[in-house]
Amino acid sequence: MDTRKLLTHSPWLIALTLTLSACTTDEARDKVLPGLNQEVGAKVVKPADDKLATSEAITPKVPEGLPALTGAHFAAFDLLANRPLAHRMEVAGAGAVVALSAADRDFIRYINGNYPEDWALDLKLEDSTGAGLKGRKGTIWFPSYRTQGAQTLQLFVHNPAAGDNFLSATLNGTALEKTKLEQGWQILSLKVPAGTVLHENTLDLDFSNMGRYDKKLSGGAIGWLRLGPEAAVAARALKKDAGAAPAPEGDEPAGDVAKSDGAKSDLTKREDLNLPHSLPMAQDALTLAPSQGLAYHIWALPESKLAMTIVAKPGCGPVIKAWRNEGGGKVGEVLNEKRALVEGRGESQETVVDLSGVAGERGALVRLELMADVTCTEALTLQRAELVVPGNMPARAQAPAPKYILFWMIDTLRADHLPFYNPKTNVETPNLTKLVEEGGRFNLAYVQGNESKVSHASLFSGMYPSRHRVLARGSLKPHHEILPEAIKKSGYKTGAHISNGYISEPWGFKQGWDHFINNLRDGWSIDGASMAKHAITWATANKDKPFFLYVGTIDPHVTYRRHDDIIGKYDELPYSGRYDRYCSGEDLGKIKGGSLKVNDRDKLRIKNLYKNEITFNDEAFGTVRAAFEELGIWDETMVVVTADHGDEFWEHGGVGHGHSVHQELVHVPLLMYYKPMIKPGTVVDAGVDVLDVYPTIMDMLGKPRPENLQGKSVLPLLLGQHAGYPEPAIATRYLGHYGVQLQQYKLYLRKGEYQLYDRSSDPDELVNASAAHPLASRWLLDSASWFRSNRKAWDKTTWGVPSKLSPDFLSLLEQPDEK
Repeated sequence: MDTRKLLTHSPWLIALTLTLSACTTDEARDKVLPGLNQEVGAKVVKPADDKLATSEAITPKVPEGLPALTGAHFAAFDLLANRPLAHRMEVAGAGAVVALSAADRDFIRYINGNYPEDWALDLKLEDSTGAGLKGRKGTIWFPSYRTQGAQTLQLFVHNPAAGDNFLSATLNGTALEKTKLEQGWQILSLKVPAGTVLHENTLDLDFSNMGRYDKKLSGGAIGWLRLGPEAAVAARALKKDAGAAPAPEGDEPAGDVAKSDGAKSDLTKREDLNLPHSLPMAQDALTLAPSQGLAYHIWALPESKLAMTIVAKPGCGPVIKAWRNEGGGKVGEVLNEKRALVEGRGESQETVVDLSGVAGERGALVRLELMADVTCTEALTLQRAELVVPGNMPARAQAPAPKYILFWMIDTLRADHLPFYNPKTNVETPNLTKLVEEGGRFNLAYVQGNESKVSHASLFSGMYPSRHRVLARGSLKPHHEILPEAIKKSGYKTGAHISNGYISEPWGFKQGWDHFINNLRDGWSIDGASMAKHAITWATANKDKPFFLYVGTIDPHVTYRRHDDIIGKYDELPYSGRYDRYCSGEDLGKIKGGSLKVNDRDKLRIKNLYKNEITFNDEAFGTVRAAFEELGIWDETMVVVTADHGDEFWEHGGVGHGHSVHQELVHVPLLMYYKPMIKPGTVVDAGVDVLDVYPTIMDMLGKPRPENLQGKSVLPLLLGQHAGYPEPAIATRYLGHYGVQLQQYKLYLRKGEYQLYDRSSDPDELVNASAAHPLASRWLLDSASWFRSNRKAWDKTTWGVPSKLSPDFLSLLEQPDEK
């Protein structure tokens, strides 16, 4: 039969032909026409159903799209806004290369926030920019992404010395080849033996000679650094050496040193150097070329997903990998997925990657790598990349501002001596425990300062010590609008009874009070029971109008005194030593200095005196609460309970406070109660700073926060409006030591060194676990370094917190503070 006649007289066959042309497999064609491949003589069998001729049959089916979100979700962490926390990667077939630039602002993270005597930043040297050492020696701390096998370290180095200058580089304790430097810029390619590279690395630089930058002596400057497998580094090696013909793509650089031919060499031009930091620091859409990627250190929340909007050519898209700590410093891959755009669904598509298997039931710290697919020749763009969690963001409860505010300060109370922070303690605090059950508790609150004057200055000013400058010396200045002043402006009468002698007029703490009594200086009783009576008297006289009452108690502070009806709860054995009735501050100072010796029984007695003072203070708080209830004002009262620091009892070889940022000194209770707003039993796991109390009270009152504050309102945390992403608690010891905790990991940062503690297995902070937890080290170092270098300007309300930056962070960021 003539095929043309068959087609002319068989419309159903035309439709069938069009349908089959849209099918890509034999299996699909068989579904359209079973038995099509079976030969039935010369006769074509017509199907009984003519529906194949409909428009549905002739319209090609759109392929199934990428996995997408279903149900309500809200963002916990915006990866695009947090690009300043990410690390640049170069992606090559031979492996992943870390690439960091000393010319960009985020170099601050690789020098631990830069103590001012270490590095001079943003040096303009022969048309290039770098960071110069202040002296001959310096250290760079940085991550790497693959640790196997021999690798190559490339350094873009500037030598200012006129005479011979050698660079000795040591990576993780392994000495690399000593190199003689030419004057000016040059690239060093140093071979790194197998087994040297770690997931978190320490590079020590030692120049043998010095020249000058801005009239100051320096051994040299660094422009950029690259580290990775030899073949991967070579794949992005220089294409042009000074005076040489362009090298073909992928060739090894000629020799170990690519030198500039004088200061005017083309080698110093950015376009000829093939610099490894072509990804700009930004907070908008992320465009990745086929050789580029970013590595984030993030906390994967339970049930979380990575939601993305991808712009790319069909068949192209990002590769997503996740790595988790395996113990002993090893990191293992736990996720490897590609999201390629589907043909026929446009060049902008939404998708999601499920991270619940990576996070587990309690969440987990991961290194999340977003890489361009090297098999695609064109760039891709991520217009959205967010960590999202199921549900809807809770709304703020509608409630009137509190008519009364009671602030109960317990001087020198460490959090782990309260049963709702530490179930193992035998300290009894029934009244504070009841308050916790009825209100909110912050599991991780740090003080900004580990002694009274500094810590109170941060509490009252809402500022870090680097801004308020109340350190070993100094006082709050009249231009500092402190907490009572702001509350008074809001229409509240203000009253204070304070038992700490430092929190008084000479140090600027009297501003803004209608009634101010420093009980110690003014000759009033300072024990908790007396402080409660003074508070009740003032509250009773002023209850007809809104008021703010601050009660600064000091019972757990030395002198630790015996309370006969309480001490037996903690010290049951007979004791007749020096500390039978009390332990004075003078004695504790001598013990700390080593001039007064104590035995184990004395130590136990001193600890138990401290415990009995806590219970005594709890009774005093209960007395005030009962009075507020009797006055009928308790349900209209916002209550804040906190402390200014703790005390050490030989956990790290000392006693008292003021000498470290270990947990016993900086982790304090923070409790908030306001019946109309805070749900009973609320627990906040995100880290907070005690200086956040000031803006939180203003938020609760519905009043604007003074502009010079550095804290933020923690009311959204109390209301669950934060999606659970970790935020840091930051403690300081003057301007030299920093303690930063995220989840169970705590960084102790000092000049030239740091320790990492895993408090889940080491609550006493005795073992440096930085080598065992490289991902945690980097997570904390990134946050702490950004904070430390901008500690004077940082504003948590507008900048975000150091582990979760606001979308405006870069526009608000100032140059690193070196004061």
